[in-house]
Amino acid sequence: MDNKPVILTAGCSFTKYKWQCWPNFVKWFEPSSQIINLGKPASCNEAIARSVINGVKKYKNVKKVFIMWSAPDRYQVVVDKKPETKSNDATTSLWNMDFNWHEYFGGHVDSKQHKIYQKHFLNEQQNQIRMLERIIFLQLYLEKHNIDYKMMCFKGNVIDHAPKSKGQAALWKQINWRKFIFYNKLKGFNEYAEENFPDDFFKPEDQHPHPIAHYYWVKDIMYKSNTMAPTLELDQLIKFKRIWKK
Repeated sequence: MDNKPVILTAGCSFTKYKWQCWPNFVKWFEPSSQIINLGKPASCNEAIARSVINGVKKYKNVKKVFIMWSAPDRYQVVVDKKPETKSNDATTSLWNMDFNWHEYFGGHVDSKQHKIYQKHFLNEQQNQIRMLERIIFLQLYLEKHNIDYKMMCFKGNVIDHAPKSKGQAALWKQINWRKFIFYNKLKGFNEYAEENFPDDFFKPEDQHPHPIAHYYWVKDIMYKSNTMAPTLELDQLIKFKRIWKK
């Protein structure tokens, strides 16, 4: 790796997918930096926070981090050994060489266990409490290491801004909301894409915004910049939907 300052990006499939996502376009607004995308499809917020901490330790020249938080009800299963057979129940399954363990995202490896977990151990308020705790934890970590950061949400309902209890309200008040990037008050990237690029979704087959929405999210929302993409590349982004469908 060269000596350029490093910008880390982290999130779920809205951050790393089968086509270009917003981290691919950060380089146009940070040409002197190296962009390293830590995103993984179906990542839960626990895994997103952990990936950032590991990334800061792994890459010594980190100057900034962008985090796009995912659904609060997602969870991760970690096992020490590589599985003998592939799971058809978890959305994503991979061996993490940095931690020397196998990760399952998007559900338990056993669908029966997933249903038990959903029934007995998941509830909306607890998910929100865990969500807020992870935000606070990661903010404190990055500030301790003097690393600039911005946080976003892949959907507006990721964070409940009307806490249901005193404990939840106390956590909400500890968060530095000035470090968040929202669209139209408290909306997320998904709402931005749906409202501004309504034709750039495969519905109902695929709920992920196309690259053109990712590009403009970076340009207009993250950086509030007048800088346009190179003409040829912007034209390719505009034509992407037609090309992809062929």
